[in-house]
Amino acid sequence: MSWKQTLEKAGEGHWVLPRTKQMRCEAHLFLSGSLLFGEDGGGGVEEDVFGQVVNACSFPGATRVVITPDCHVGYGVPIGTAIETEGTLLPTAAGYDIGCGMVQLSTSLTWEDVADKLKRRMWIDEVVRRIGIGVGQPGAGKGSLKKFNEIVRHGAKALGRTNDVAERACVPVEDDSYDIPEKAWSKRSQLGSLGGGNHFCEMQVDEAGKVWVMLHTGSRGFGWNIAKQFFVEGARLLGLGSRSEDSIWFDADSVTGKAYWNLHNMAANFAIANRLLIGEAVCEALEHVFGGEAQVYYEISHNLIQRESGRFVARKGATRAFPKHHAALEGTVWEATGHPILIPGSMETGSAILFADEGAKESLYSVNHGAGRRLSRNQAKKSLDQKDTDLRMGKLGVILNTRNTPLDESGPCYKDLEQVLGAVELAGLAHVERRLRPVACIKGND
Repeated sequence: MSWKQTLEKAGEGHWVLPRTKQMRCEAHLFLSGSLLFGEDGGGGVEEDVFGQVVNACSFPGATRVVITPDCHVGYGVPIGTAIETEGTLLPTAAGYDIGCGMVQLSTSLTWEDVADKLKRRMWIDEVVRRIGIGVGQPGAGKGSLKKFNEIVRHGAKALGRTNDVAERACVPVEDDSYDIPEKAWSKRSQLGSLGGGNHFCEMQVDEAGKVWVMLHTGSRGFGWNIAKQFFVEGARLLGLGSRSEDSIWFDADSVTGKAYWNLHNMAANFAIANRLLIGEAVCEALEHVFGGEAQVYYEISHNLIQRESGRFVARKGATRAFPKHHAALEGTVWEATGHPILIPGSMETGSAILFADEGAKESLYSVNHGAGRRLSRNQAKKSLDQKDTDLRMGKLGVILNTRNTPLDESGPCYKDLEQVLGAVELAGLAHVERRLRPVACIKGND
């Protein structure tokens, strides 16, 4: 029997997986019927997601689990999961790229200003010249390395930024006496770099013709090495094998738990500063090539554990969604509207900016972090045709920094963004404020 047959419908776009003996809490899934079951009962969410949902609900301290409409198989728990815990920390629910997230840049430019393909190509070259692109590359933050310790302890505040442009201007490091692991410290030069994989810098145009830029990156090798150290240490402490690292958890009050928490938060601050430094470099490149003005609109994470209402909320491939008048937004420019939610789709289908509705309370104030993968990287490379993919991108008029479109990041690799956004609106979690189409995209070339 399919696990989908055990679900109970709680409302429009809201399903509940009842608690079993193994589970410490039930799971709430926010998906439309078509996303969940697929067309004519076929497809939909992979069966393998079920085991990971049960795993998410089975961790010590788990009090609530939410699955977002972009969910797919991850490591330990699905990508597209929010987990509330009491007294426990779940490294698998933050992942290796601690603090990974988005930045949206706003500009005074219009489509007419950037329509020339040659000038967009010049902009790509200027961005690539200013920031590190690809795995292991150093970044644009050389001038900030002198205050690196301040950055990893105070995040955006160390760069003079506030909660008006950053989801969290500072992720609190409660005890800054912990030594940064040597392997993480050695990656500090990556501050201000994009990285590879699904990380990108993309010029976009909205329905009114206004030009935006969206960035996706995280804590780079700095965060990865912190995460890896604690995955290994956690598996050892729990007596698990090396292939069971994603089943680890820490008592938040334990020696190891406190060390992980403080270093996790340093990695989160690195990620926030990383995005803002790249954003500043991209703004300079825009103004250099096109004139006009550009500035950071908003920055937000989607791989992070933080305290909310007295408990830990871990979001793995899920985005925080606070609606208007939420207490955390008091005194910011977003108090009356809720903060922006930045949702990338793909380099073919575009992206979106959302704002939360009151119903977001039901989903731990969490929504999806993107469209969600439907093809693995290996599947994409085996099944997609390079010539056809390049032709589609050419017809769309999207300029790339790579000679060929990366097959494993092309449109067919991702779920239908319209369906995913529709599921969010169906459940009353958030509404789409703005849709954005790509016109130039920079990818880290692995």
